[in-house]
Amino acid sequence: MARGGTDVRTGAQRMRALDALRFVAALAVVAFHYTGRDSGAWGDSVRTVFPSLSRFTVYGGFGPYLFFIISGFVVLMSAQGRSAAQFIASRVGRLYPAYWVGVLLTGAVVQLWPIVPAWRDLTGTDVAVNLSMFQSAFGVRDVDGVYWTLWVELKFYLLLLVLVGLGITRARLLALCFAWPLLGALALQTGSPLLTALLEPHYAPFFCLGILLYLVHQHGWNAPTGLLLGLNYVAALWVSATYYVQWSIDVAGHPVSVRGLAVLLTGCIAAVVVVTLTPVARVDWRWLTVLGALTYPLYLVHQDIGWVVLHGLSKYVPAHLAVPLVVLGMLCLAYAVHRCVERPLGRRLRRAVERELEQLRVPAAGRHVPAPRHPAAQPAAGPPAPPRHPVRPARDLPPAPRPAGVPPEAAPVSGRQPG
Repeated sequence: MARGGTDVRTGAQRMRALDALRFVAALAVVAFHYTGRDSGAWGDSVRTVFPSLSRFTVYGGFGPYLFFIISGFVVLMSAQGRSAAQFIASRVGRLYPAYWVGVLLTGAVVQLWPIVPAWRDLTGTDVAVNLSMFQSAFGVRDVDGVYWTLWVELKFYLLLLVLVGLGITRARLLALCFAWPLLGALALQTGSPLLTALLEPHYAPFFCLGILLYLVHQHGWNAPTGLLLGLNYVAALWVSATYYVQWSIDVAGHPVSVRGLAVLLTGCIAAVVVVTLTPVARVDWRWLTVLGALTYPLYLVHQDIGWVVLHGLSKYVPAHLAVPLVVLGMLCLAYAVHRCVERPLGRRLRRAVERELEQLRVPAAGRHVPAPRHPAAQPAAGPPAPPRHPVRPARDLPPAPRPAGVPPEAAPVSGRQPG
Protein backbone atom coordinates (compact mmCIF):
# COMPACT_ATOMS: atom_id res chain seq x y z
CA MET A 1 0.00 0.00 0.00
CA ALA A 2 1.53 3.26 -1.08
CA ARG A 3 1.30 6.50 0.78
CA GLY A 4 -2.13 8.06 0.69
CA GLY A 5 -3.82 4.69 0.41
CA THR A 6 -2.96 4.23 -3.24
CA ASP A 7 -2.70 0.63 -4.36
CA VAL A 8 -2.13 0.16 -8.08
CA ARG A 9 -2.60 -3.61 -7.83
CA THR A 10 -6.02 -3.52 -6.24
CA GLY A 11 -7.23 -0.31 -7.82
CA ALA A 12 -8.18 1.17 -4.43
CA GLN A 13 -7.88 4.95 -4.69
CA ARG A 14 -6.04 4.47 -7.95
CA MET A 15 -3.81 7.26 -9.24
CA ARG A 16 -6.20 8.23 -11.98
CA ALA A 17 -4.27 11.38 -12.86
CA LEU A 18 -1.29 9.16 -13.68
CA ASP A 19 -3.55 7.20 -16.05
CA ALA A 20 -4.40 10.49 -17.75
CA LEU A 21 -0.72 11.35 -18.11
CA ARG A 22 -0.07 8.01 -19.80
CA PHE A 23 -2.86 8.79 -22.26
CA VAL A 24 -1.36 12.22 -23.00
CA ALA A 25 1.99 10.55 -23.72
CA ALA A 26 0.27 8.12 -26.12
CA LEU A 27 -1.48 10.97 -27.95
CA ALA A 28 1.86 12.75 -28.31
CA VAL A 29 3.31 9.64 -29.96
CA VAL A 30 0.28 9.38 -32.26
CA ALA A 31 0.65 13.04 -33.26
CA PHE A 32 4.32 12.46 -33.99
CA HIS A 33 3.66 9.46 -36.23
CA TYR A 34 0.83 11.14 -38.14
CA THR A 35 2.08 14.72 -38.47
CA GLY A 36 5.62 14.96 -37.08
CA ARG A 37 7.61 12.46 -39.14
CA ASP A 38 7.70 11.42 -42.76
CA SER A 39 5.89 8.20 -43.62
CA GLY A 40 3.93 6.52 -46.39
CA ALA A 41 0.70 8.08 -45.16
CA TRP A 42 0.73 11.29 -47.19
CA GLY A 43 2.80 10.70 -50.30
CA ASP A 44 4.71 13.86 -49.40
CA SER A 45 6.80 15.20 -46.55
CA VAL A 46 4.90 16.22 -43.42
CA ARG A 47 6.87 19.50 -43.61
CA THR A 48 4.82 20.23 -46.72
CA VAL A 49 1.50 18.80 -45.54
CA PHE A 50 1.73 20.33 -42.02
CA PRO A 51 4.35 23.09 -42.29
CA SER A 52 3.52 24.70 -38.92
CA LEU A 53 2.11 21.80 -36.92
CA SER A 54 5.04 19.49 -37.67
CA ARG A 55 7.46 21.92 -35.98
CA PHE A 56 5.77 21.05 -32.66
CA THR A 57 4.62 17.46 -33.13
CA VAL A 58 8.16 16.38 -34.05
CA TYR A 59 8.77 16.53 -30.29
CA GLY A 60 6.06 13.90 -29.77
CA GLY A 61 8.72 11.29 -30.47
CA PHE A 62 9.88 11.99 -26.91
CA GLY A 63 6.68 10.35 -25.64
CA PRO A 64 8.26 6.91 -25.05
CA TYR A 65 10.73 8.52 -22.64
CA LEU A 66 7.81 9.76 -20.57
CA PHE A 67 6.44 6.20 -20.72
CA PHE A 68 9.74 4.94 -19.29
CA ILE A 69 9.61 7.40 -16.39
CA ILE A 70 6.05 6.35 -15.62
CA SER A 71 7.00 2.66 -15.88
CA GLY A 72 9.80 3.14 -13.38
CA PHE A 73 7.22 4.45 -10.92
CA VAL A 74 4.21 2.24 -11.63
CA VAL A 75 5.86 -1.12 -12.31
CA LEU A 76 7.98 -0.81 -9.18
CA MET A 77 4.85 0.00 -7.19
CA SER A 78 3.05 -3.02 -8.62
CA ALA A 79 6.01 -5.28 -7.74
CA GLN A 80 5.82 -4.41 -4.05
CA GLY A 81 4.63 -7.32 -1.92
CA ARG A 82 4.52 -9.75 -4.84
CA SER A 83 6.37 -12.99 -5.30
CA ALA A 84 8.41 -13.59 -8.44
CA ALA A 85 5.61 -15.79 -9.82
CA GLN A 86 3.00 -13.12 -9.18
CA PHE A 87 5.15 -10.42 -10.77
CA ILE A 88 5.83 -12.47 -13.91
CA ALA A 89 2.16 -13.44 -14.22
CA SER A 90 1.02 -9.83 -13.85
CA ARG A 91 3.36 -8.67 -16.62
CA VAL A 92 2.41 -11.52 -18.97
CA GLY A 93 -1.30 -10.94 -18.42
CA ARG A 94 -0.85 -7.21 -18.89
CA LEU A 95 1.29 -7.20 -22.03
CA TYR A 96 0.55 -10.20 -24.22
CA PRO A 97 -3.18 -10.38 -25.05
CA ALA A 98 -3.40 -6.94 -26.66
CA TYR A 99 0.05 -7.39 -28.18
CA TRP A 100 -0.93 -10.63 -29.93
CA VAL A 101 -3.93 -8.91 -31.47
CA GLY A 102 -1.78 -5.97 -32.52
CA VAL A 103 0.81 -8.20 -34.20
CA LEU A 104 -1.73 -10.27 -36.12
CA LEU A 105 -3.88 -7.32 -37.15
CA THR A 106 -0.95 -5.14 -38.19
CA GLY A 107 0.72 -8.03 -39.99
CA ALA A 108 -2.42 -8.62 -42.05
CA VAL A 109 -2.89 -4.93 -42.89
CA VAL A 110 0.68 -4.29 -44.04
CA GLN A 111 0.62 -7.44 -46.17
CA LEU A 112 -2.62 -6.39 -47.86
CA TRP A 113 -1.70 -2.71 -48.32
CA PRO A 114 2.10 -2.36 -48.43
CA ILE A 115 2.23 1.43 -48.84
CA VAL A 116 5.78 1.37 -47.42
CA PRO A 117 8.16 -0.61 -49.69
CA ALA A 118 9.87 -2.32 -46.73
CA TRP A 119 6.55 -3.88 -45.72
CA ARG A 120 6.71 -6.18 -48.76
CA ASP A 121 9.63 -8.01 -47.16
CA LEU A 122 7.59 -9.02 -44.10
CA THR A 123 7.16 -12.80 -43.92
CA GLY A 124 4.92 -15.12 -41.97
CA THR A 125 7.97 -16.23 -39.98
CA ASP A 126 8.59 -12.63 -38.95
CA VAL A 127 5.02 -12.35 -37.69
CA ALA A 128 5.28 -15.63 -35.80
CA VAL A 129 8.53 -14.63 -34.07
CA ASN A 130 7.02 -11.25 -33.20
CA LEU A 131 4.32 -13.02 -31.21
CA SER A 132 6.99 -13.93 -28.65
CA MET A 133 7.91 -10.25 -28.10
CA PHE A 134 11.57 -11.39 -28.24
CA GLN A 135 12.08 -10.75 -31.96
CA SER A 136 14.88 -8.24 -31.34
CA ALA A 137 16.91 -10.95 -29.59
CA PHE A 138 16.75 -13.05 -32.78
CA GLY A 139 17.49 -10.16 -35.12
CA VAL A 140 13.97 -10.27 -36.58
CA ARG A 141 12.33 -7.00 -37.62
CA ASP A 142 9.36 -5.61 -35.72
CA VAL A 143 6.01 -6.01 -37.43
CA ASP A 144 5.23 -2.45 -36.29
CA GLY A 145 7.95 0.05 -35.56
CA VAL A 146 6.55 0.99 -32.14
CA TYR A 147 7.37 -2.44 -30.71
CA TRP A 148 10.96 -1.40 -29.99
CA THR A 149 9.88 0.08 -26.67
CA LEU A 150 8.47 -3.27 -25.50
CA TRP A 151 11.90 -4.90 -25.81
CA VAL A 152 13.34 -2.12 -23.65
CA GLU A 153 10.54 -2.57 -21.11
CA LEU A 154 11.14 -6.32 -20.91
CA LYS A 155 14.73 -5.75 -19.87
CA PHE A 156 13.56 -3.41 -17.12
CA TYR A 157 11.10 -6.07 -15.94
CA LEU A 158 13.91 -8.62 -15.84
CA LEU A 159 15.95 -6.27 -13.68
CA LEU A 160 13.03 -5.78 -11.32
CA LEU A 161 12.46 -9.54 -11.22
CA VAL A 162 15.99 -9.97 -9.87
CA LEU A 163 15.23 -7.41 -7.17
CA VAL A 164 11.96 -9.18 -6.34
CA GLY A 165 13.92 -12.39 -5.84
CA LEU A 166 16.52 -10.69 -3.64
CA GLY A 167 13.99 -8.53 -1.84
CA ILE A 168 13.14 -4.96 -2.83
CA THR A 169 14.66 -2.53 -0.36
CA ARG A 170 15.30 1.21 -0.45
CA ALA A 171 19.06 0.67 -0.30
CA ARG A 172 19.03 -1.70 -3.28
CA LEU A 173 16.90 0.67 -5.33
CA LEU A 174 19.24 3.56 -4.60
CA ALA A 175 22.22 1.40 -5.58
CA LEU A 176 20.45 0.45 -8.81
CA CYS A 177 19.75 4.07 -9.70
CA PHE A 178 23.42 4.91 -9.18
CA ALA A 179 24.99 1.92 -10.91
CA TRP A 180 22.68 1.32 -13.87
CA PRO A 181 23.12 4.65 -15.74
CA LEU A 182 26.82 4.74 -14.88
CA LEU A 183 27.50 1.21 -16.14
CA GLY A 184 25.41 1.92 -19.21
CA ALA A 185 27.48 4.96 -20.06
CA LEU A 186 30.66 2.93 -19.61
CA ALA A 187 29.24 0.24 -21.91
CA LEU A 188 28.88 2.88 -24.62
CA GLN A 189 32.50 3.88 -24.17
CA THR A 190 33.69 0.29 -24.54
CA GLY A 191 31.79 -0.08 -27.79
CA SER A 192 30.49 -3.50 -26.76
CA PRO A 193 27.20 -4.21 -28.57
CA LEU A 194 26.27 -6.90 -26.03
CA LEU A 195 26.78 -4.69 -22.97
CA THR A 196 24.99 -1.81 -24.66
CA ALA A 197 22.03 -4.03 -25.54
CA LEU A 198 21.84 -5.40 -21.99
CA LEU A 199 22.24 -2.14 -20.08
CA GLU A 200 20.22 0.14 -22.42
CA PRO A 201 22.22 3.29 -21.63
CA HIS A 202 19.91 5.50 -23.71
CA TYR A 203 16.89 4.66 -21.56
CA ALA A 204 18.24 3.67 -18.11
CA PRO A 205 18.17 7.22 -16.65
CA PHE A 206 14.47 7.60 -17.47
CA PHE A 207 13.48 4.40 -15.66
CA CYS A 208 15.64 5.47 -12.71
CA LEU A 209 13.89 8.83 -12.55
CA GLY A 210 10.59 7.00 -12.13
CA ILE A 211 12.05 4.68 -9.49
CA LEU A 212 13.42 7.61 -7.50
CA LEU A 213 10.12 9.50 -7.65
CA TYR A 214 8.44 6.39 -6.28
CA LEU A 215 10.92 6.38 -3.40
CA VAL A 216 9.99 10.00 -2.72
CA HIS A 217 6.34 8.97 -2.82
CA GLN A 218 7.04 6.25 -0.25
CA HIS A 219 9.65 7.80 2.02
CA GLY A 220 9.67 11.52 1.31
CA TRP A 221 12.58 13.67 0.22
CA ASN A 222 16.07 12.98 1.51
CA ALA A 223 19.64 13.70 0.45
CA PRO A 224 20.52 10.38 -1.29
CA THR A 225 17.32 10.35 -3.31
CA GLY A 226 17.65 14.00 -4.25
CA LEU A 227 21.27 13.61 -5.34
CA LEU A 228 20.45 10.57 -7.47
CA LEU A 229 17.52 12.41 -9.03
CA GLY A 230 19.94 15.15 -10.05
CA LEU A 231 22.44 12.62 -11.39
CA ASN A 232 19.83 10.83 -13.51
CA TYR A 233 18.38 14.13 -14.71
CA VAL A 234 21.81 15.12 -16.01
CA ALA A 235 22.22 11.66 -17.58
CA ALA A 236 18.83 12.02 -19.29
CA LEU A 237 19.85 15.44 -20.62
CA TRP A 238 23.03 13.90 -21.96
CA VAL A 239 21.04 11.18 -23.73
CA SER A 240 18.70 13.78 -25.19
CA ALA A 241 21.55 15.90 -26.55
CA THR A 242 23.82 13.11 -27.83
CA TYR A 243 21.33 10.50 -28.97
CA TYR A 244 17.79 11.81 -29.41
CA VAL A 245 18.75 14.76 -31.63
CA GLN A 246 20.43 12.46 -34.15
CA TRP A 247 17.59 9.94 -33.83
CA SER A 248 15.11 12.68 -34.75
CA ILE A 249 17.10 13.52 -37.86
CA ASP A 250 17.32 9.87 -38.91
CA VAL A 251 13.71 8.89 -38.17
CA ALA A 252 11.66 12.08 -38.39
CA GLY A 253 13.78 13.75 -41.04
CA HIS A 254 14.00 16.92 -38.96
CA PRO A 255 16.26 18.05 -36.09
CA VAL A 256 15.03 19.12 -32.70
CA SER A 257 16.40 21.75 -30.36
CA VAL A 258 18.52 20.63 -27.40
CA ARG A 259 17.10 23.52 -25.43
CA GLY A 260 13.60 22.41 -26.36
CA LEU A 261 14.38 18.86 -25.24
CA ALA A 262 15.67 20.17 -21.90
CA VAL A 263 12.39 22.02 -21.37
CA LEU A 264 10.43 18.94 -22.45
CA LEU A 265 12.34 16.61 -20.12
CA THR A 266 11.87 18.99 -17.20
CA GLY A 267 8.17 19.23 -18.01
CA CYS A 268 7.80 15.43 -18.10
CA ILE A 269 9.41 15.04 -14.68
CA ALA A 270 7.33 17.89 -13.28
CA ALA A 271 4.15 16.30 -14.65
CA VAL A 272 4.92 12.99 -12.92
CA VAL A 273 5.63 14.86 -9.69
CA VAL A 274 2.30 16.69 -9.90
CA VAL A 275 0.20 13.56 -10.52
CA THR A 276 1.94 11.45 -7.86
CA LEU A 277 3.22 13.73 -5.09
CA THR A 278 0.59 16.48 -4.86
CA PRO A 279 -3.14 16.51 -4.05
CA VAL A 280 -3.75 15.87 -7.77
CA ALA A 281 -2.85 12.24 -7.02
CA ARG A 282 -6.13 11.94 -5.08
CA VAL A 283 -8.33 12.96 -8.02
CA ASP A 284 -11.00 10.25 -8.34
CA TRP A 285 -12.51 10.77 -11.79
CA ARG A 286 -13.17 7.27 -13.07
CA TRP A 287 -13.18 8.27 -16.72
CA LEU A 288 -9.45 9.01 -16.41
CA THR A 289 -8.86 5.31 -15.75
CA VAL A 290 -10.72 4.51 -18.97
CA LEU A 291 -8.30 6.76 -20.82
CA GLY A 292 -5.40 4.97 -19.15
CA ALA A 293 -6.80 1.61 -20.21
CA LEU A 294 -6.83 2.75 -23.85
CA THR A 295 -3.19 3.81 -23.79
CA TYR A 296 -1.52 0.45 -24.41
CA PRO A 297 -3.80 -0.89 -27.18
CA LEU A 298 -3.80 2.55 -28.85
CA TYR A 299 -0.02 2.54 -28.84
CA LEU A 300 0.09 -0.94 -30.36
CA VAL A 301 -2.29 -0.42 -33.28
CA HIS A 302 -2.04 3.23 -34.27
CA GLN A 303 1.11 3.52 -36.40
CA ASP A 304 1.13 1.23 -39.44
CA ILE A 305 -2.63 0.69 -39.54
CA GLY A 306 -3.17 4.43 -39.13
CA TRP A 307 -0.79 5.18 -41.98
CA VAL A 308 -2.71 2.86 -44.29
CA VAL A 309 -6.03 4.49 -43.39
CA LEU A 310 -4.58 8.01 -43.76
CA HIS A 311 -3.12 7.08 -47.12
CA GLY A 312 -6.52 6.03 -48.44
CA LEU A 313 -8.55 8.73 -46.70
CA SER A 314 -6.30 11.63 -47.73
CA LYS A 315 -7.41 11.19 -51.34
CA TYR A 316 -10.92 12.28 -50.41
CA VAL A 317 -10.58 14.31 -47.19
CA PRO A 318 -8.30 17.25 -46.34
CA ALA A 319 -5.32 16.30 -44.21
CA HIS A 320 -6.35 18.48 -41.27
CA LEU A 321 -9.67 16.59 -41.14
CA ALA A 322 -8.28 13.13 -41.92
CA VAL A 323 -6.00 13.11 -38.88
CA PRO A 324 -8.70 13.58 -36.19
CA LEU A 325 -10.94 11.08 -37.98
CA VAL A 326 -8.23 8.44 -37.97
CA VAL A 327 -7.32 9.19 -34.35
CA LEU A 328 -10.95 8.69 -33.42
CA GLY A 329 -11.03 5.42 -35.35
CA MET A 330 -7.86 4.20 -33.63
CA LEU A 331 -9.38 5.04 -30.24
CA CYS A 332 -12.45 2.95 -31.10
CA LEU A 333 -10.21 0.08 -32.19
CA ALA A 334 -8.19 0.40 -28.99
CA TYR A 335 -11.36 0.29 -26.90
CA ALA A 336 -12.52 -2.83 -28.72
CA VAL A 337 -9.16 -4.54 -28.05
CA HIS A 338 -9.31 -3.54 -24.39
CA ARG A 339 -12.92 -4.57 -23.88
CA CYS A 340 -12.96 -7.78 -25.91
CA VAL A 341 -9.40 -9.04 -25.45
CA GLU A 342 -7.48 -7.43 -22.60
CA ARG A 343 -10.12 -7.59 -19.92
CA PRO A 344 -11.32 -11.18 -20.34
CA LEU A 345 -8.12 -12.83 -21.59
CA GLY A 346 -5.63 -10.87 -19.51
CA ARG A 347 -7.09 -12.03 -16.19
CA ARG A 348 -7.30 -15.65 -17.27
CA LEU A 349 -3.77 -15.63 -18.62
CA ARG A 350 -2.42 -14.03 -15.45
CA ARG A 351 -4.14 -16.58 -13.21
CA ALA A 352 -3.00 -19.51 -15.37
CA VAL A 353 0.63 -18.36 -15.48
CA GLU A 354 0.69 -17.65 -11.75
CA ARG A 355 -0.83 -21.06 -10.95
CA GLU A 356 1.73 -22.91 -13.07
CA LEU A 357 4.67 -20.94 -11.70
CA GLU A 358 3.54 -21.45 -8.12
CA GLN A 359 3.33 -25.21 -8.72
CA LEU A 360 6.97 -25.20 -9.77
CA ARG A 361 7.81 -23.99 -6.27
CA VAL A 362 6.13 -26.99 -4.57
CA PRO A 363 8.88 -29.27 -3.18
CA ALA A 364 9.19 -32.69 -4.74
CA ALA A 365 8.67 -34.45 -1.39
CA GLY A 366 5.25 -35.99 -1.13
CA ARG A 367 4.79 -36.36 -4.86
CA HIS A 368 4.31 -39.83 -6.34
CA VAL A 369 7.18 -40.65 -8.66
CA PRO A 370 6.20 -43.37 -11.14
CA ALA A 371 8.53 -46.30 -11.69
CA PRO A 372 10.66 -46.12 -14.84
CA ARG A 373 9.12 -47.93 -17.77
CA HIS A 374 12.17 -48.42 -19.93
CA PRO A 375 13.83 -51.84 -19.39
CA ALA A 376 17.25 -50.22 -19.25
CA ALA A 377 16.17 -48.33 -16.17
CA GLN A 378 15.41 -51.55 -14.24
CA PRO A 379 18.12 -52.97 -11.95
CA ALA A 380 20.09 -55.96 -13.26
CA ALA A 381 19.09 -59.45 -12.18
CA GLY A 382 21.07 -61.01 -9.33
CA PRO A 383 21.05 -61.48 -5.59
CA PRO A 384 19.50 -58.58 -3.72
CA ALA A 385 21.88 -56.05 -2.27
CA PRO A 386 22.21 -56.10 1.51
CA PRO A 387 20.22 -53.41 3.27
CA ARG A 388 22.06 -50.22 4.04
CA HIS A 389 20.58 -50.15 7.55
CA PRO A 390 19.63 -53.01 9.93
CA VAL A 391 16.10 -54.16 9.27
CA ARG A 392 14.06 -54.33 12.44
CA PRO A 393 11.68 -57.29 12.78
CA ALA A 394 7.97 -56.66 12.87
CA ARG A 395 6.56 -56.60 16.37
CA ASP A 396 4.06 -59.38 15.70
CA LEU A 397 6.80 -61.86 14.70
CA PRO A 398 8.16 -64.28 17.37
CA PRO A 399 11.68 -63.58 18.60
CA ALA A 400 14.53 -65.44 16.95
CA PRO A 401 15.53 -68.69 18.73
CA ARG A 402 18.34 -68.36 21.23
CA PRO A 403 21.46 -70.42 20.36
CA ALA A 404 22.17 -73.32 22.64
CA GLY A 405 24.42 -72.55 25.55
CA VAL A 406 23.87 -68.79 25.41
CA PRO A 407 22.24 -67.26 28.46
CA PRO A 408 19.21 -65.01 27.88
CA GLU A 409 21.03 -61.82 28.81
CA ALA A 410 23.64 -62.48 26.07
CA ALA A 411 21.12 -63.06 23.26
CA PRO A 412 21.15 -60.47 20.38
CA VAL A 413 18.47 -57.74 20.53
CA SER A 414 17.88 -57.78 16.80
CA GLY A 415 16.49 -60.51 14.65
CA ARG A 416 19.86 -61.02 12.94
CA GLN A 417 21.99 -64.00 13.94
CA PRO A 418 25.47 -63.31 15.28
CA GLY A 419 28.12 -63.84 12.71
